Amino acid sequence: MTTRRRFLRDAGLVGAAAAGATALGHVPAYAASGRKVAVLGAGVAGLTAAHELIDRGFEVDVYERNELGGKARSIFVPGTGTGGRLDLPGEHGFRFFPGFYHDLTDNMRRTPFPGNSNGTWDNLVRADAYMMSRKGRPDLTIPFPFPLPPDSHIYDPNSFLDTITSGLQTLGLLSVSEIAFIAQKLLVYVTSSDERKLGQWDDITWADYVRADWYSDEYNKFIADGTIRNLAATKSAEASTHSIGMVGEATVWSILGLGNEPDSSVDRVLNGSTSEMWLDPWIAHLTDLGVKFHVGHNVDSLEVADGKIVGAGVTGGSTISADWFVVAMPCERTADLLSEDVLAADRSLRSIRDLRTDWMTGLQFFLKEKLPLAPGHVNYGDSSWAVTSISQEQFWKRDFSTYGDGSVKDCLSGIVSDWFTPGTFNNKKASDCTPSEIFTEAWKQIKAHLNDGGQDILTDDMLHSWFLDPAIKPDGSGGVTNETPLFIQHPGSWEQRPSSKTGIPNLFLAGDWVKTPINVTTMEGANQGGRSAVNALLDAAGSSASRCSIHELYESPLWRPFKANDKVRYALRLPHQFDILDTRWPSWR
Repeated sequence: MTTRRRFLRDAGLVGAAAAGATALGHVPAYAASGRKVAVLGAGVAGLTAAHELIDRGFEVDVYERNELGGKARSIFVPGTGTGGRLDLPGEHGFRFFPGFYHDLTDNMRRTPFPGNSNGTWDNLVRADAYMMSRKGRPDLTIPFPFPLPPDSHIYDPNSFLDTITSGLQTLGLLSVSEIAFIAQKLLVYVTSSDERKLGQWDDITWADYVRADWYSDEYNKFIADGTIRNLAATKSAEASTHSIGMVGEATVWSILGLGNEPDSSVDRVLNGSTSEMWLDPWIAHLTDLGVKFHVGHNVDSLEVADGKIVGAGVTGGSTISADWFVVAMPCERTADLLSEDVLAADRSLRSIRDLRTDWMTGLQFFLKEKLPLAPGHVNYGDSSWAVTSISQEQFWKRDFSTYGDGSVKDCLSGIVSDWFTPGTFNNKKASDCTPSEIFTEAWKQIKAHLNDGGQDILTDDMLHSWFLDPAIKPDGSGGVTNETPLFIQHPGSWEQRPSSKTGIPNLFLAGDWVKTPINVTTMEGANQGGRSAVNALLDAAGSSASRCSIHELYESPLWRPFKANDKVRYALRLPHQFDILDTRWPSWR
């Protein structure tokens, strides 16, 4: 609904833009007839672009081929709700909102939710800990953040003893040389100049940077791959050092309370299903503001004339018309739009075809008993499929008995992040398994981690049912395909990633795969990609509307003198001053 205040504000913006343009002797499209925007894709990036554009007086239509919300939406299990209950709530993967998110949470604050003074942002609740579960060893539970809140219940005597024992075991298994080596490498990264991070560290993998093949299994579990592979559908042998180092540094500062948005903590989750507590209210709010949503439109082409986009083709033969086009589709689907006509208008877009994706997919285990393993996320450190989970009931406002048939008490919401390593028990890659085999192997891997201390914490009779993301589909030969992979930051990807502004004057790109300050594949990155596209569109339209803020990650003032020195050294093609063990020399480009 357009309020009088909003109408007057938008009219003022349009009038100011028109007046300024007239003074310069021309009228930009924004002030005349060019206010119609087609946003192609309704994931986080597309919804962000729609939100920021409608707030600035544009006419916005959003086109989506499947479901609004994209990969972030909840996926309710069809036919499971009985007696008037909702279907069981599945997810593409559990959601978490680090404290260093600023832009996504700004849109959440601006999305009304009944009873909340800060909109859907108030539906975020604190996760107090991270647990590294080991197979055949005590589990390590790390509290977030320090100091602990007075009402925290992270430890009981057993978990506290396990944490101390596990920590000492790890210290005992890591050699002095391993500790010295990784300490130096971490120091080198955080004190590197931006030029070196993007020009040198973005070009090599994390596994290469930390020399994973030189050191022990324990080193790899904690430093090289064990934790890294669960961050963002990435593996240390494939992800760039800069992407891993950047999010790792931001997480450390967040734990210490630096770089976080106000009134936040290092790790937050929603107090209910993603769609109920965030996305559905967001879509409803945008609809009230005037955004028009069109579901079932599979955009498969862009039409070019006179160097501009004049239409977007939809499977079935229809054409979307608009003055401005924001492509907010995944990178692999955007690459399919790059016809020779599009590339003739902007050759730089060709590099989108070189971007890579990987699989990171949700698998929910609905339980007949509550199972609060830890007040936060659990990483099964010796899982060959890089399985992680979170026990959802402890955070949710809604009783789980209001879903399904009423007998479900909790959901162990898991993610399988490695689909191309043989399983621990069936010796098959997840990609080569049937959905049933995927469930069986992942379930066994989790039980092997939890039931190794003389207690049966997770048993088969606790299981009510399971649900695998429907984007994982049988391939007809005993394995599966994935319709919704995630973009990964492979070495050299920063140079290949486009900016939101293209060489085509009315075409803009939005997504976590465009260049953004947060860099890595996250909902914050998707939000920043949407904001960046809007800012570029506003510039092209000659609009006087305010630009979207885009937050930069926290940078410690402690490192600035070292970064300044390293900027000079990198320009001279010298190694970093602290890179003494295994010195890396930058290459000449």
